[in-house]
Amino acid sequence: MKRDILYVDDEPSNLIVFEAAFEETFNVYTAANADEALNFLKSQPVPVVVADQRMPDMTGVEMFGLIRKIYPHTQRVILSGFADSDAIIDAINEGQVFQFVRKPWQRVELLSVLHRALDAHDLAVQNSVLTERLLVSERCAMLGQASGRIAHEMANQLNILPLIELIEDDYREDEQLLEFAEVARLTYERLTELIEEVKAFVRFQPQNAELKPLDLDESIHELASFIRFSRTVPQEQLSIDIRARPKILGHKLKLHQVLVNLIKNASHAIADRTEGRVQVTLDKADGDAVISVSDNGTGISPENLERIWEPFFSTKGDAGNGMGLDVAKRLIAAQNGEICCESELAKGTCFTIRIPLLAEGKDDSPEKNSAAPANPSSAKPVPLS
Repeated sequence: MKRDILYVDDEPSNLIVFEAAFEETFNVYTAANADEALNFLKSQPVPVVVADQRMPDMTGVEMFGLIRKIYPHTQRVILSGFADSDAIIDAINEGQVFQFVRKPWQRVELLSVLHRALDAHDLAVQNSVLTERLLVSERCAMLGQASGRIAHEMANQLNILPLIELIEDDYREDEQLLEFAEVARLTYERLTELIEEVKAFVRFQPQNAELKPLDLDESIHELASFIRFSRTVPQEQLSIDIRARPKILGHKLKLHQVLVNLIKNASHAIADRTEGRVQVTLDKADGDAVISVSDNGTGISPENLERIWEPFFSTKGDAGNGMGLDVAKRLIAAQNGEICCESELAKGTCFTIRIPLLAEGKDDSPEKNSAAPANPSSAKPVPLS
């Protein structure tokens, strides 16, 4: 496949000669001045730019200084037949120019330079990717160390279960108080399981979750109670739309973890909008249970939409750690499902989760499935990562 080369020169005849010399080898684009070249790069970045040094308004070296700041991986080759080598040598030493070629150039020589420039571009891109991965690995290592300490302290402080049981035993006639206790118990279970996962992660033990038959409409109603008491979203801005009663093989707490994160993200997106709304919809289609969390908030730009699943990537600045959606994708995948996102700036965002329906009359939980092992501990768990 041909690679792209941009050639910049104020002499029309030079543009014609360069294009004729290399059009069979590369996709050659031309520009008559620096402004034209910079505008071209905005719409179509290229791996290599070749430019004449002596041009009106802006020299080749000056243009390369701007290109380097915006497109650091693009390699820059300067052509010159004048005795202004000091400026070019300085530019090479400062890293603004990949190589200087004296005019009149020879095709074989310049062709070799262009191939080496393309190799240098590819190497720079690979190094950038590896550097980013290394930074992510270092942050994960630091996160693991901190998580172990946090999990230990949380486990020491999480002693509210006796109080929950006391309320359930002594205040059975108080429906509202029992509802509070149920939300507290659900929160306790979620935190307890999360702490155990963190401990397992720090000890490099595999994290497994046993999937069980799950009535999603009941789970969504439980989630709605939790959201209402946690005040994640003002009650008047949140709506729940149950259009079907699908049943899946899933993990309730993991699913709640994902949905709470999505609802919190949606609440942030509508924070500055008086008419902001968040809607959770449950339906089924094409053999899947379908859960969507949508908002009419700020939306996500196309360039950020491509990166939202990356670990540590966040559009919230210091308010976010960039882990929520990466974890959400893993948790849904562990339940044999998938999650996707559609968004438009100034109009809103919709996250959609699809998980296969549990066939009617089928129950794959160990305690109910006669084909399952008698000992539940011998059933194969589904890995979460």
